Amino acid sequence: MTRPPLEPTNGKSAPPPSYDALLKGEWQRQGGLWRVLRHSFWALLAGAILIASAREARVDPQQFWQRLPQMGNWLVRLFPPDFSELPIFLEAIWETLAIAIIGTGVAIMAAVPLAMIVARNVTPFKGLATPLRAFLNLLRGIDTAIFALFFVSIVGLGPFAGALGVALHTTGSMAKLYAEVLETLPAEPIEAVEAAGCDRIRTFTFAVLPEALPGLIGISLYLWEFNVRSSVILGIVGAGGIGYELLVSLKLLDFPRLSTILLLILGMVSLIDALSARLRQRLG
Repeated sequence: MTRPPLEPTNGKSAPPPSYDALLKGEWQRQGGLWRVLRHSFWALLAGAILIASAREARVDPQQFWQRLPQMGNWLVRLFPPDFSELPIFLEAIWETLAIAIIGTGVAIMAAVPLAMIVARNVTPFKGLATPLRAFLNLLRGIDTAIFALFFVSIVGLGPFAGALGVALHTTGSMAKLYAEVLETLPAEPIEAVEAAGCDRIRTFTFAVLPEALPGLIGISLYLWEFNVRSSVILGIVGAGGIGYELLVSLKLLDFPRLSTILLLILGMVSLIDALSARLRQRLG
């Protein structure tokens, strides 16, 4: 860009620009009036959505403030915990863990082949990728508790319905995340193995899997950790686990019993989080 010729200054330096000129230049640099109007529109739209959401959710700070003493009373009544039913609670905790382990394990076995079909860079069936992605989105869109409620009506009350619910929802999430990991792999090693005459199974075994394995294991651990927490809720819909005992305590307003269950859930989730984080750290 050619600079305009400088004005003759007769040996004197040019006067500094005025404050108004600097302000006008900055205003034009930032987009002027159109930019202000555009930002104002989005701010007003966001404010309108926020107000409408608060009205729809019937947000009532005054009611919350009036009930706050009752909440404080309940918190006081949580102590001391009642450990007289500890063996029953430990068995329910194990049932919750079993739901998460079986559901996640089944999801891993189903998600690996589904991810291979969905991933654009390794799929052998390009025509199936789009409808299969829509199916996986459907699985992810339906919550684990909804699936568990559905299976309770089919296989009856108990942890089997919970494991089926976890497996279906997790398959949708896991296959999508697996496919994203596969699609980020560099193309050169895969093309080199294919050029050596390997079929798709050998290409996946020797070129794709070694590169993607840390990412796939990290995703599996993260979703297992998530499923342990979500399996606690499944007892409320009749799918077994510690959630059922939690629901009973809440209905009876048995706060010492509730306190014991909450402490056990906190210990279980903290232990799983620490174990999962340590395993992911070793993989990294």
